[in-house]
Amino acid sequence: MLPPLEDTLTVNVPLLDLVAQYRAIKDEVLPALQAVIESQQFVMGPPVGQLEAAVAGLSHAAHGIACASGTDALLLPLRALQLEPGDEVITSPFTFFATAGAIHNAGGVPVFAEIDPDTFNVAPAAVEAVVTPRTRALVPVHLYGQMAELERLTATAGRHGLRIVEDAAQAIGARRRIGGAWRMARARTSVLGATAA
Repeated sequence: MLPPLEDTLTVNVPLLDLVAQYRAIKDEVLPALQAVIESQQFVMGPPVGQLEAAVAGLSHAAHGIACASGTDALLLPLRALQLEPGDEVITSPFTFFATAGAIHNAGGVPVFAEIDPDTFNVAPAAVEAVVTPRTRALVPVHLYGQMAELERLTATAGRHGLRIVEDAAQAIGARRRIGGAWRMARARTSVLGATAA
């Protein structure tokens, strides 16, 4: 028989500590915020271009485009794929709900492939197992600062003529050695190994 609930020891483990994160960057963030407030350039001011250039440089991409949210950053390239009703997009079930929401809002059907229990990234073999004739794209989600196995996912995409849209919201600056060269995580689309950043 279990003890009464009020007699059990409860330990509250916070998911994340935003106060601690804020304290670590406060001296850099507050002056930047103050400068934007004083300039009153809340939309498309100079910091936006600076951010875009910095992210593009970090990601080794030709361009960086700031969006209102990570959801919009996924939705835009997915819309560019011109998905039609019934088109499937394979992704990870271990992600923020915006990944599947962006696929749906772009006109696609999210299809979930199992994750690798060691990395929590989508498992390439599981992706291959759920590809159908209706599959049009893959959305690997790079998690915890580590990239999904793009070398294997790109091979799958090449075999089936699929596009890849990387969700790098949790892995900006992450890199992985692929084919002997370092490759940076970035939100971009690719097909058959050809990329458009």
